[in-house]
Amino acid sequence: MIVKKQKKKFIIGTLFVLIIILFMITNPTKQEYLQFSGWSEQPESIHIQIERVNFFIFSTYTPIVAHESGITHLGILGHFFQISDGQFDYPRWLEFFN
Repeated sequence: MIVKKQKKKFIIGTLFVLIIILFMITNPTKQEYLQFSGWSEQPESIHIQIERVNFFIFSTYTPIVAHESGITHLGILGHFFQISDGQFDYPRWLEFFN
């Protein structure tokens, strides 16, 4: 009975570690975000900065134009999801990581 519980904990722990490793490996890069946004590289003609907050298992990307934040995207498992409505509203929960 004790051996079964230890084996079950080991299997669950191993799966958890493998899932975390999968998230870390598929965490999108800034280049992937630029391609997602339609740019092959960061545009030089207009002054746009891409702010990346890296949480190791996922990242957030926010374009900053003229010191104002644009639409924030969450990059996780190689995909991007919009998490702000844009119109230069910076998500409050990301302010803690600046």
